Amino acid sequence: DLIVLAEHLFEEFEVVPPALPTSFGSFTEDAPGTYTMTDRGVDIWDPLDQFHFAYKILSGPGSIVARVDSLTNTNTWAKAGVMIRETLDCGSKHALVCVTPGNGVAFLSRSSTNGGSILAGQQGGITSPWWVKLERDSRGNFTASHSLDGSTWQSRDGTTWPSVAGALPTNIPMNTDVCIGLAVTSHNTLETCQAVFSNVTITGDVIPQWSNQDVGPLVQP
Repeated sequence: DLIVLAEHLFEEFEVVPPALPTSFGSFTEDAPGTYTMTDRGVDIWDPLDQFHFAYKILSGPGSIVARVDSLTNTNTWAKAGVMIRETLDCGSKHALVCVTPGNGVAFLSRSSTNGGSILAGQQGGITSPWWVKLERDSRGNFTASHSLDGSTWQSRDGTTWPSVAGALPTNIPMNTDVCIGLAVTSHNTLETCQAVFSNVTITGDVIPQWSNQDVGPLVQP
């Protein structure tokens, strides 16, 4: 029977589409305090973020320091840095100090849920390897710093962060319990960005275990 034969051949040679990826990022620990992360996210900007986040839970004030050893140049605004974030939602309030391939060190923040992000400070002429530091005090004030050697820190003032007048910390109201950790975004969904971090230290009342996940919806290129 020709019809039966055709149906058999169709079933035998049916093309199965490739499985779509379930994640656009990764996080691995290479040695104590040294981590490799990858990402294909759109960006950390505007009202919605898409990036890979490795984090711990911080209760109350605290800080995070990391050395961004290397960062793939998938875009001049690809980002690798330290972040404190209220939730894992893509429109969450956050503060981020990051190194970029072509725009130096930047301090970004979002002070209202699903609101726009702002570039609160930027210093050009800097690439990895570079140190970044983010602190939250008991009043919800966030202070961003960066350093060449990890010992001499440049505060966010009118000289080292030209777009910010004065040295006042940025107040971002958040819950007592927040996520604190490492963030990477490719700013290019067609290319995987890899960042290597070392000398990562976190202070404050923090849960010691790392978690990691994509933040934001998975977008196919």
